[in-house]
Parts: sequence; C-alpha cells; structure tokens
Amino acid sequence: MFNKFLKKEKPRVFLGSLSVVPRTDFKKIDEWGIFHKEDIDAEFRHSLKEIFSLPPASEVNVPLKTDLVLDVVISQFQSGDIWSIDIIPVLWRPKVEIKSRLYSLKTKKTKSVFSVTEKLKWNTFFNRILSWRCLLRFRPVFDTKDMNCLLYRACHKLLLEMKNSL
Repeated sequence: MFNKFLKKEKPRVFLGSLSVVPRTDFKKIDEWGIFHKEDIDAEFRHSLKEIFSLPPASEVNVPLKTDLVLDVVISQFQSGDIWSIDIIPVLWRPKVEIKSRLYSLKTKKTKSVFSVTEKLKWNTFFNRILSWRCLLRFRPVFDTKDMNCLLYRACHKLLLEMKNSL
C-alpha cells in the first residue's frame, strides 16, 4: 500500500517550440571565409529537431494532469574569431547559450526554466586561431561542425538539469 504513495508518476514530456534567435551584431562576419560561408542558424535549427525528437504537444488529444511541454530556444551564439584594431587584438570564443521552459500542458503554468551556456575551451580556441586555417581564411575559422559540438554539449547539460528537476 505504501508503494503506491511512494511511487511518483513520471510526467510525459511533449515538444512545444524550437527556435534560434538570429544574430544581428557585427560578429556575424565570423561566418565568412574567402570561398565558403557557413549558415549556422539553419544548421542549429536542423540539429535542434534531431536532438529534441519528442512528440509535438499540438497532437495530444487527451492531456493528463502531469503532462509537460518543453520549449527550447538558442538565445545567443557566436562563432569565434580574432581581429586586430591597430595593435590591439580583439578576440571572441565560440559560445552557445540555450534556454528552455517546462510548463504544464493543461494549465500552461511554468514549472521550470533552465539556461545553459557552453564555450569552447581556451586551449582549443588558441590552437585554431594560431593555425593556417585562420591565416589563409579559405573558410571560416570555426565552422558548423565546431558549433554543433558546442550545441550538443549544451543540450546534454540542459537535459541533465531537466532530468534532475523532475
């Protein structure tokens, strides 16, 4: 009899919306190389669909009291680069910031909000900045493969945080 009270029913989780906030700052120039441009926004949208392959909340006919909906947004991201203004170097590391919200499907009341930021390690950043790839600039210094790696690590951390909160 006590097992029934001790066992907590696990909620079902459905997908709400996935979105990527487009960049508008001057750092968008880091997507360009001489012969090749990276479309990181589109790649992130595709990767989010693969990572969060949950059934959509809009297709739930009979919602349960414990059903939850997950919204995920990539609120900020930047690829890395280095520039020099006169003799002062200006550099920025690749970074991805993800925010998510879990809310009740029935009441629309927010249960939890999560935020994760993942940055490239300094040693990896300097190894790439000091490479021929950076000097010749035939393609962007940090491409979609590098950025997707950061995205997957950030999503992994986000999912662990959500799992621990449930």
